[in-house]
Amino acid sequence: MITPALLVIPLMHYLGRRAEHPRIKAVLQAVVLSSAGLMWASAVPLARDAVSGFVTGGILAAGLLLMVLTEVDSLWVIFGAALTGLAAALGQTLLALQIVR
Repeated sequence: MITPALLVIPLMHYLGRRAEHPRIKAVLQAVVLSSAGLMWASAVPLARDAVSGFVTGGILAAGLLLMVLTEVDSLWVIFGAALTGLAAALGQTLLALQIVR
């Protein structure tokens, strides 16, 4: 999946100033587009498996809204999603323990 993306770095180093040539631009664009397509093809099944309930759906929606509507760094969105997931799992565990008692 990451091979096309990793190919861009040595290609740009090798091509250098010739990167403005139309044919070379087309090759680089094809590599970038193939990388994006491979990432999309692998992200959709992973997301389908990961989003399995109300909490994960809420985390997905909140993270998407934060990324699209604000200038928040993606690291903070990931950190917040992790904390929310941990809090939900802890709450579910505590609830299960109370039911068992």
